[in-house]
Amino acid sequence: MNPLTLLDLLGQPDFRLGFGVGLLALVILLLVRQTGWLLAWGVAAVVALAWSGWLWENPTTPEWGIVAVVVTAVASAVSFRILLRQVAPWSVGLVFAVWVLGVWGTVPDTERAVVVMGTTAAMLPALWPGLRIRLGWEGAAVAAAALGFVAISDGAARTSSIIGSLGMIGMPLVAAGISRWWRAGGRLSPWWLIGAQVVHVIVSGRIAGQSHQGGVALTLVVLSALVTGGGLAFGVPRHRPATRSDP
Repeated sequence: MNPLTLLDLLGQPDFRLGFGVGLLALVILLLVRQTGWLLAWGVAAVVALAWSGWLWENPTTPEWGIVAVVVTAVASAVSFRILLRQVAPWSVGLVFAVWVLGVWGTVPDTERAVVVMGTTAAMLPALWPGLRIRLGWEGAAVAAAALGFVAISDGAARTSSIIGSLGMIGMPLVAAGISRWWRAGGRLSPWWLIGAQVVHVIVSGRIAGQSHQGGVALTLVVLSALVTGGGLAFGVPRHRPATRSDP
């Protein structure tokens, strides 16, 4: 992914439209803090896609695409709910933002991905820890479903790109599962969580997502999720609660 292409987004009308809707969602979040960042992002993304017209112009998507999006939405809600108990909310929000970036960098057609990139860029400031905006795991399903729609639509020309894009939830899901059921208690490092997601997104998008075979793409995504998510849960030291004896 050429960094210069990120700058090119600023000149695209669909990015600016998504950014404008995202700004409106940001204002609403600041006024109604219990809304939840993920839910606000999901609604803003759908509104921006509808406004741009890309919501109604659907390419031919694979028959399994809708089922895959539903599974991805459920996996997102489950994993984010668990992670929010063990890591700072802003870091889980950045994990989702990295996922959005990964989808944009993976799918062969980016008309819809450009729109949600604009929405994400506008709403990122709400993740600043000092603002104390709720992330809201209950909105994860809505946000993931909207992003999944983008993945199966813009990725329709290459099956592996859909697998890679939807599979980017794999690292959070594996990390949440292992840390919840195998190593209950303690807190994951937020920066290691984000780093693990960056690695997983690169493998899922730039390697698995570029494959010409769906089976190969799926295998690479699963292996990457197990290595990054499992390695995070097992190998990264956790923050321990501060005590009075701590400096």
